[in-house]
Amino acid sequence: MDDDKEASVLFDFLVENVIKPPGRWLLDQFGVRHPHEREMAALVTGLAFWAFVVFLACALVLGW
Repeated sequence: MDDDKEASVLFDFLVENVIKPPGRWLLDQFGVRHPHEREMAALVTGLAFWAFVVFLACALVLGW
């Protein structure tokens, strides 16, 4: 397996198992029908969720 294939597999794993599930959950909480069918919205919402989590963790560490 070459490096590009390994990176692709890792990226796909992270997107499908780390980023999209919180995005789908948030879409469900906001009342979006069939959040499992809205893949792009789940991706963007999941990225925003994790960015917010990182921001909160940095704020906690820095004592804001």
